[in-house]
Amino acid sequence: MKKKEKPKKANLSTAIYVRVSTDEQAQEGFSIRGQTEKLKAYALLKEWDIYNIYSDEGISGKNIVDRPAINRLIEDIKKGNVDNVLVFKVDRLTRSTKNLIELVDLFEEHNCVFNSLTESIDTDTPSGRMFLRIIGIFAEFERENLACRVQLGLERKVKEGYSLANHVISYGYTKKKGQKIQEVQPEEARIVKEIFEMYVDENMSMTKIANTLNKKKVKTKRDVITWRTCTIQRILTNPTYIGKVRYSMKDSDNYFEAEGHHRRILPDEIYFLAQKKIENTKRSQRKKPPNDENYFCGVLVCDLCGGKFSTHHTPKYKKGQEIGYRTSYRCINKICYSDITCKCPNVIHSKVESAFEKYIEQIDDFKNICNVDIETEQKSKKKQEQLEYIDICENKLIGLQSRKKRIMEQYVSEEISFEEYRNLLEISNTKCAALESEIQNLTAEISVEEDSAICHEDIITNLKENWSYLNNKERMIFLQRFIKKIVMVVEKERVRSNIAIIKKVEFLS
Repeated sequence: MKKKEKPKKANLSTAIYVRVSTDEQAQEGFSIRGQTEKLKAYALLKEWDIYNIYSDEGISGKNIVDRPAINRLIEDIKKGNVDNVLVFKVDRLTRSTKNLIELVDLFEEHNCVFNSLTESIDTDTPSGRMFLRIIGIFAEFERENLACRVQLGLERKVKEGYSLANHVISYGYTKKKGQKIQEVQPEEARIVKEIFEMYVDENMSMTKIANTLNKKKVKTKRDVITWRTCTIQRILTNPTYIGKVRYSMKDSDNYFEAEGHHRRILPDEIYFLAQKKIENTKRSQRKKPPNDENYFCGVLVCDLCGGKFSTHHTPKYKKGQEIGYRTSYRCINKICYSDITCKCPNVIHSKVESAFEKYIEQIDDFKNICNVDIETEQKSKKKQEQLEYIDICENKLIGLQSRKKRIMEQYVSEEISFEEYRNLLEISNTKCAALESEIQNLTAEISVEEDSAICHEDIITNLKENWSYLNNKERMIFLQRFIKKIVMVVEKERVRSNIAIIKKVEFLS
């Protein structure tokens, strides 16, 4: 997941957190009022917006569970209401190293800045960043220790004969919540035996087995009819069916199997015959397809089922020597789900190309771009108007920022109550957000218009006249830039020959 950008330092939505324990209430420097006044003044100096003040009075800092205010603060951080946490001292936040590490992780996760007035901890300063790095080292050390303990626990569980599968149990088995040993599911177990018999005894390929199960409408573990070659392969290579449990499937260096407590479905001999056959089966090597030879890829859509066409490259031979490739297109739904979902045949690239050329011969030309100068002048005038409006919005935004600062000064000097301050600040923030959104949209619109400016190198003004003169790369660029989708149907012409018919071409707006 992409991490959100760190918020800017100005106008941060700041949460002030203050706390005193019973023993500290007598000390004015640590009093709730003393902490609050100093932190409010500091926030004013930094031009930060105060979102709320969270106060835990007469409560120890040894944990965070028993403190209602800090728990409300955590919830507001998670909701995205708070960008900055300001405290008088770090120990006001917590005295527990474990809790401090957890809170720093929470701040990092939700891009919330942390500031301590007394220790001068600020994520914009070198010392503040150093502090967070030190905390991060401890946090990483704790996480690594925890991961190591979890890994050792999982290894021990497998060695004792228990499966690690909880959410996705192997096909043929079931396991209820809280149950340690998986049980055989009779109907699925019968299908597992059929799969091994089809592969070992009937010499059927994995793809054919998947197609057979799809035609029989046999449901998978996810309760859908979508058997695939990879699904069959996972079943054929799963040692669970001979009473084994396994560990670290994705890491071959740490992988091992152990005897499980569950009941087996298969005898050893048929399982190991399948493994031997898989090992001896010659796998066709996937080679890099030729460049620009499949330029219709990504825009072809099946008229029968609405699925996209994928490409397939078959080597061509002459006198035993490979001389190139032949590109064809296949409906993705037919590949994945056999004939149940789609019955569209395959078609070679040259037939698609012929069908596309025939289609464009029957449609009107694109509108010729003959008034380029007029259009350019109109766009220039529109851009100037947009830039002027952006300037107006930016000036209004500067005025609102000044107003927010005056509201803060009134609150610090106790001319207005906290409730009045919150209401006025909320109104100002709403107006600021609207202006910022307007500026952002206009800037993006100008950028798009500039990117879509007319360029004689990559825009074809007349499709019908110029298509035959384009090379493969130019055709690919044209399709990617101007075509949204090409709806195609494939019909059988002869036993081994199919023809493509273009039903519709949709252009990008």
